[in-house]
Amino acid sequence: MKEKVVFFGLSTEGYHLASKMVVNGADVKIIDESSSSAIILNSEIAKTYTNVISLREDEPLLSMELGKEAISKAKYLFFTPRIRKTGQDLKTEVNSKFKDAVGELKKDSSIINCLPTGFGGNNENISLLKHITGLEVGKSISYFYFPLNDLNKTPETIGALKQTGEKKLLSLLKIDK
Repeated sequence: MKEKVVFFGLSTEGYHLASKMVVNGADVKIIDESSSSAIILNSEIAKTYTNVISLREDEPLLSMELGKEAISKAKYLFFTPRIRKTGQDLKTEVNSKFKDAVGELKKDSSIINCLPTGFGGNNENISLLKHITGLEVGKSISYFYFPLNDLNKTPETIGALKQTGEKKLLSLLKIDK
């Protein structure tokens, strides 16, 4: 059975990683945070539109699903929103989008934060996650830190609160064929 993966944010980094995963056999959906719908990504779309700009410009007809429904069924939720603010507004925007992203997560799922955070940022996210979902990281849900900066290489390390033996997640993250 294919792993259900949702990307919250139709960003350059998110689309790049989502495309690689769908080609590697994952069931991938991408939520454009400016709408409440999730794009059902397939390998044909990923191979035709090699980046998010070409996908947006061409506006192909895509299969969709409600975003909240996609998140509720996801095993893995990648947090990859487009960020347009700076300074204190940036933190407010990120927190708001994080709340929107995690609201429908279920027990035994994982959230992978792909945004670089400042000092204490992951602890804030973990607290926010528990407050919104009632799920405790390391017990009923997993939290990973996987900052995407350079699209040509995968981050050397992936941070997690506790070792969870997520071999499936690591296999999805392989960028090479």
